[in-house]
Amino acid sequence: MNILSQIYSSLSCLERNFFDLFYFLKHRTKAKVISIGNLSMGGTGKTPVLFEILQELQQQKPNLKIMVLTRGYRCPYENSFYELYGKKKHPFELTDEALILNKRFPNIPVMVGKNRHHSAIIGEIRYNPDLILLDDGFQYRRIYKDFDFILWDAMSKPSEAQLIPYGRLREPIERLKQANIILLTRCESASKEQIRYWEDWLKEKAPNIPIIKTQTICEGLFKYDGKAITYNKGTEFLAFSAIGRPESFYKQLEQCGYTISLKREFRDHHRFSEKDLENLMKESEEKNLQLVCTEKDAIKINAELAKKMNLNILRIKAVPLDQKSFISLF
Repeated sequence: MNILSQIYSSLSCLERNFFDLFYFLKHRTKAKVISIGNLSMGGTGKTPVLFEILQELQQQKPNLKIMVLTRGYRCPYENSFYELYGKKKHPFELTDEALILNKRFPNIPVMVGKNRHHSAIIGEIRYNPDLILLDDGFQYRRIYKDFDFILWDAMSKPSEAQLIPYGRLREPIERLKQANIILLTRCESASKEQIRYWEDWLKEKAPNIPIIKTQTICEGLFKYDGKAITYNKGTEFLAFSAIGRPESFYKQLEQCGYTISLKREFRDHHRFSEKDLENLMKESEEKNLQLVCTEKDAIKINAELAKKMNLNILRIKAVPLDQKSFISLF
């Protein structure tokens, strides 16, 4: 391990030990807390897993009161607080995850803010939830967690399994042993060799932790108003995205039978300017291509402009390969 990674590892270890020593700084909620997180710098397919868990809970436990805590990474409310609840307009500056959560599950309160300890206290006073889902919560120390899902991307390269700045890991690999379940995600986009490699590797690093393989499946293409749409075979698309692993987006489109003629990629969490979208629309018209993007990207585009672009949105869902439900695991 090089000097920079050693420094980063030491700081991470120091923070964990601090909260283990001063345990009274951790907030214990009345509600059960389920964390959905990862070791890497994102791009593991966490959002579809979170959405599927919420969908399963609403279908199988309709009377359960649920609340979501999310950081709001890089949004103006990250260092303050914002609440999404009910069907109303919210600032576009919020994260795509928070906006989609509210759009899909308007009856579930979503608390945005880096200080999720503070968010949990406010949320429990207002909503008295039975269950709290902690989005990207594995590194968050100030709340007691009853169950930790750790996601590992089957499309990862072995070189990425190093601490930053030389890899994508935010914490040492040994932390995998503290998970309750490891979800090996995006198995539909990885080769058999990749899946076998990561299964063996994860079993070696965390021998007593169950590994559940998952896949991301395509629900189809939709317009901004939520109407499903189908295209004739041979229709060509210009696919654009601002996500961690755009390769998975392309493979999902191809597995649905769509032809991608052009790809345009932006930095993860990029907020599209009008100029960006005008350029994409112009390019698609010149080459007679249909525009398509992910649901996470579409939420950042206003409805009027999406209609003008004739924008198509790919909806996906994550499910365990063994056909079990996620909520049966905790």
